[in-house]
Amino acid sequence: TQAVHAALQARGIRHLDAPMLGSRPQALSGEIFFIVAGDEAQLPVIAPLLDAMGKRHLYVGPSGTANRIKLIHNILGAANAAAAAESLALCVQAGVDPEVYRQVVVEGSGMAYTTYFGKRVERVLNGDYSTQFSLELMHKDVSLAMDIARATGTAVPILEATLRAYAEGMEGGWRKDDFSAVTHVIEGKIGRPIARPTPAAAATWTTHRISPFTS
Repeated sequence: TQAVHAALQARGIRHLDAPMLGSRPQALSGEIFFIVAGDEAQLPVIAPLLDAMGKRHLYVGPSGTANRIKLIHNILGAANAAAAAESLALCVQAGVDPEVYRQVVVEGSGMAYTTYFGKRVERVLNGDYSTQFSLELMHKDVSLAMDIARATGTAVPILEATLRAYAEGMEGGWRKDDFSAVTHVIEGKIGRPIARPTPAAAATWTTHRISPFTS
């Protein structure tokens, strides 16, 4: 992004990076949130376009800043998905009804609640991994965020574990599924499905099951 910005600037062309937050439903409803970086003086030029496509935009700094923020934002989403899957796995192993647990988290408004939990966990329990944001795209974003961590010398053990989980998801054959399919990696570790026992969920498990994780 910064190389493109510099090359265009040398030719008198203004460039801003404007990654978005949201997936297919938000795009269809016009509720995308844009993160914008670059020459702030040019923001009024593109603001009408951003307003036509989304609900809000926020200027965050010089060229490249928006893309960095988007990647750092997405590692939280990726880690949330893996952590939610682990908590559901613990429910299954401990004899707790995961649907009851979901209701407690969603309705209790405690610190464990996340947007991911509210939007995805019921789908996970139904064995629904239809794609809104694919696992391979999330793996790409987590990998790029890891590049930032390495370049800045930042210790990120949770990010490292998250990247391993998504790498296993890629190897397991779920790259085109929704990123919530990282749940299948956690299922491989406990040797049983988390989803309610429906024919569709059983078929998915049989087709894609991977070996339990060993440290």
